[in-house]
Amino acid sequence: MAAVVALAGCGLTHLDDLDFRVDDRLDFVSPGARSTVQAPVTVTWTMKDFRIAAPDSEPPSRDAGYFAVFVDQSPIEPRHTLADVADGDTLCEGRPDCPDKAYLVDHDVYTTTATSLELPVISDIPGSEEELQLHTITIVLMDTAGHRIGESAWQLDLRARKVGA
Repeated sequence: MAAVVALAGCGLTHLDDLDFRVDDRLDFVSPGARSTVQAPVTVTWTMKDFRIAAPDSEPPSRDAGYFAVFVDQSPIEPRHTLADVADGDTLCEGRPDCPDKAYLVDHDVYTTTATSLELPVISDIPGSEEELQLHTITIVLMDTAGHRIGESAWQLDLRARKVGA
């Protein structure tokens, strides 16, 4: 009983969102991990035990939805929506249609119902002077209502030459 009370005080009230296991449902197919790529680059993956469904196509569940892909960005928190990408942006927060797809792309965030995504450009990492930069692609699952499902996230590291180099 004391453990339950202690956990409640730590903000861990949604234990069903904590997996405490390796989630191996997603496998990256290409490009290879840490390979050197040139834009445009197509990232391809496979997914097991998850039904791909478009936003608003059916009632939300943990077993169906679509992918959110973050390039050199931390993903949103579990149960949150992509509106978090615009947190603190006063130009976006006042508009009901923001963030829209164009806003997300401008912030290196993409959504897809496919198991591949072409990245037309890989932006330089701000403040990095390295000519060959290490970029991180992170994929999370979204339910059909637009909320992140659980804590699972899959990462692929890629190298790309600095655009200005």
